[in-house]
Amino acid sequence: MAMYVTTAGFELALGIVLLPAWLIAAVTTGLQPGRRTVGRMRRMSRVALVLVAVALLFTAARLLTYGLLARHGWAFVGDRRLFTTFVMLLPAVIATAVWTVPWLASAARMRLPDPDAPVPLDEQARARSPRHVVPPRLAAFGGFACLAQSFLPPDRSFWISLVAYGLITAAVAGLLVWRANARLRRLVTGREIPRRRALAVRLGTTVVVLGTVVGLVNHGIAGSRLPHTFSMMKGTADWGGGVAGQHHDMADGQHDMAGGHHMAPGTSGAHEVSVDKLRGPQSGTPDRRFSLTTQAKKVKLASGRTVEAWTYNGRVPGPQLRVTEGDLVEIKLRNELPGKTPVTIHWHGVDVPNGEDGVAGATQDAVLPGKSYTYRFRVEESGTRWYHSHQAASEQVERGLFGALIIEPKKQTRPVDNDVSVLAHDWQTDKGPVSAIGASDELERRRAEPGEKIRVRLTNTSGTTREFAIDGVPYKVTALDGTDVHKPTALKDKKLVLGGGNRMDVEFTMPDGPVRVTDGSAPDAGIVYSPNGKEKSKADLSGPEFDPYSYGSPKKTELHPDSDFDRDYKLILDEWLGFYDGSFGLKQTINGRVFPDTPMLMIKEGDLARATFINRGNEDHPMHLHGHHMLVLGKNGKRASGSPMWQDTVLVRPGEEVQVAFKADNPGIWMDHCHNFWHSKLGMVMHLAYDNVTTPYEVGGPVGNKPE
Repeated sequence: MAMYVTTAGFELALGIVLLPAWLIAAVTTGLQPGRRTVGRMRRMSRVALVLVAVALLFTAARLLTYGLLARHGWAFVGDRRLFTTFVMLLPAVIATAVWTVPWLASAARMRLPDPDAPVPLDEQARARSPRHVVPPRLAAFGGFACLAQSFLPPDRSFWISLVAYGLITAAVAGLLVWRANARLRRLVTGREIPRRRALAVRLGTTVVVLGTVVGLVNHGIAGSRLPHTFSMMKGTADWGGGVAGQHHDMADGQHDMAGGHHMAPGTSGAHEVSVDKLRGPQSGTPDRRFSLTTQAKKVKLASGRTVEAWTYNGRVPGPQLRVTEGDLVEIKLRNELPGKTPVTIHWHGVDVPNGEDGVAGATQDAVLPGKSYTYRFRVEESGTRWYHSHQAASEQVERGLFGALIIEPKKQTRPVDNDVSVLAHDWQTDKGPVSAIGASDELERRRAEPGEKIRVRLTNTSGTTREFAIDGVPYKVTALDGTDVHKPTALKDKKLVLGGGNRMDVEFTMPDGPVRVTDGSAPDAGIVYSPNGKEKSKADLSGPEFDPYSYGSPKKTELHPDSDFDRDYKLILDEWLGFYDGSFGLKQTINGRVFPDTPMLMIKEGDLARATFINRGNEDHPMHLHGHHMLVLGKNGKRASGSPMWQDTVLVRPGEEVQVAFKADNPGIWMDHCHNFWHSKLGMVMHLAYDNVTTPYEVGGPVGNKPE
């Protein structure tokens, strides 16, 4: 991962350098024919030769970075990188090396008795030949394309893109040749363009270029704005054929004429099921009943910093909800936030019925202030989960609408004396941003007796990847995303990496000395356990990363890499600059598209599906699939060799290719998105839709549903 990030960063830096390097080389080469004396022309030729050589070296370095990126796979060098460099830049660079460099070398060695003698007309004409002056200028255009590649939309078809980029390059080359020939004719005939006319042409050209830029910007802003109301089913359908699979545009959503429901693309209308019907048991006395009320409150952290928080029941994090596998659970949500701020609750990692999933605009309307909503579902699993709002989550979760959800197994196989939830979070305070464990941004000291068994449930509630460490004792990682690890072994001095939304259970037996739990994002905070509750311990995050792919022992599972899959999805995660919903920024794309035009992953109940996530961007993407657990098959072409990794959120780091599988056993319309909510806000959201499932809900609308 580090190698990829370094190489991609170097490639970006070279992209920035290539344009000025080739532009300066092109300008200098263009000035060379204008020197009136032999001595001046010779000196300018030498300068131009050096500048062209520098530009050639930068280009060679860029090609080398592509060789390094290609080692990660074709997806990392294809698309925009391939066409801007090999179609728009490289031919011009080769022409420069073949035609321009030999001419400059010859002119630099020009020998005449009198250096102040005028350059002969035939030499001036040779110097202005399109073969000599056009290649560096075309290379400068290629350098501009390399710099602007982040603005270019990702390519849909290899051959169409090849032809399009080739035609653009040919058109620019033709224009440059025409212009060079025109100047050459004027030199030979002695006819110069009047100064006023030349000035008018330049001024007109400048006005046209600026007007075009302004028009494109305005068009980009207007064209990127999302409709006030649209169906969650707006988008395209990817039927398992990968990037170039079968697609169906859904500009305004498809509607069932009888019920007005928005249908998944490709559905026939027969035996439709609304998400409203996919609910938990609506009768029966619940085994556990909770009430959560959202309220605005000024919260003071341990350091005294204050947060203008949004809370569940006046607390951050919200109350810990602890239930037992098999329980019928009822949670009543009441919204008492100020203004018109609607909310929901999503049960992260719990495979609830679709209608209980808490996604605004897909499975329900968000709950307006003064209103209530009741969730009911039976928990058929166990482990560490958490809950949070799924309405405008980039703001609401950041401000405090989250809490721990612990599902105890029916039969406790690993009882502990002390069970602790550690919810790591980033807060915006009155004194700037700060990382904390819950509401504690300072070191906590807790008492624990030697021999006491302790379980620490690490949870990353922020979007950025975090590193944790357990110092002072051997420990075991006993669960990933709440699912038990098979036959875990003792670890020590490892960095435990959690993407946004991930959980990891760690268990240890308390020794005689202190044990420290550290969040690398909050090194001054953390928890220190000791027999007297007063000991100190230094944080140490210098160890190697824990590898969950090889940890524990293998165990037979229904799914495996050689299963006969009914669906096969290839999902390329990327970023490119542009306008999204009226704002300019770094859009987060899936297969070159942003929500609501991202792929719709269609599936039938009972299907076995495989998905390959490829991250060719420069940021981590924790990909979270609602309503299902994914078996992680492998990474970067290497199969997982340890305990089966069942996760609901899979971290895909830059340069990585992660393959997962799941069974379609929970009908509905399910979000599948990056759990860095700011990436979701910038477009990295798609959906898994079962055939013939419909939804009556819409994004936007009178409630203002925002399913981030």
